Amino acid sequence: MSKKPNRTKSVPLTFYVTEADSRRIHQKAEACGVSLTQYLTDCAVGKEIVRIDALSEFTKALKAQGNNLNQLTTLANMGRITAVNVREACALYADIQRSLKALLERTV
Repeated sequence: MSKKPNRTKSVPLTFYVTEADSRRIHQKAEACGVSLTQYLTDCAVGKEIVRIDALSEFTKALKAQGNNLNQLTTLANMGRITAVNVREACALYADIQRSLKALLERTV
């Protein structure tokens, strides 16, 4: 088993910026959904920071479809239904996949 590298952040780094720049940096970190330390580290070491706001819509749609699928599975296992037409669900999954792929291609 290989040992994981030490990722503890033990070195403080201090620098000065204007109040306006400080607010802007904090806003950007918040908009990316990461801590200020993570945002500044990613910026400084050249990592690309990508935020995709539409992902929450995809997550909501996929959760709804997952819930529907779980309900159908439960009903089938209980013997209350024996056959289900899943074409509509498959079409919806395909639409979600196409939309997500198009969004990611535009982002990257």
